[in-house]
Amino acid sequence: MTNDIFDSTCLRHPDIFSNLGCGRCGDFICPQCMVQSPVGARCPDCANIGQAPIFQLTHVEVVRSITLSLASAVVFGIAYAVIVWVLWVLPLGFMIGNVAAAFVIALAGAPVGDFVRRVGKNKLDARLRILAAVTMLLIWIVGFAVGEMLGVWNGVFLNIIAYIGLGVGIYVAMNRVRP
Repeated sequence: MTNDIFDSTCLRHPDIFSNLGCGRCGDFICPQCMVQSPVGARCPDCANIGQAPIFQLTHVEVVRSITLSLASAVVFGIAYAVIVWVLWVLPLGFMIGNVAAAFVIALAGAPVGDFVRRVGKNKLDARLRILAAVTMLLIWIVGFAVGEMLGVWNGVFLNIIAYIGLGVGIYVAMNRVRP
């Protein structure tokens, strides 16, 4: 053991000697008031500052992101329904058309995720991941409804292959927005 000499005291506890300084402001802190953060020991004041603006959407940006994502879900959903209708009309057979429709919704995850990330101004807010997943689900619902109006059999949308395609699309969309 060493015989360290503590020549400073904690600002909040003047009776406790400490040479540990806050990693942000440099004030001396003791183990009682120290808050461990990902970048080191901080005093309680510096630990409560909050997150950087890049991690948080403002309320206006949240409303804007939700509105534009809902509008894009309608547009992408109609496009998805038209593509599935074309695959349904072509003489590909049920299995090939069904797998192709699942690929379409799975591949739609990348542009949808990029769209949601750009609408959210490339911020790293975790709510954008949820918005990307909900947008993909709404695309599938709109596609299902419009496809039914176009005369596509419901079984194309309601089978395990279509659900796997939707799941992959949601996964891809959420990872394109990953913080």
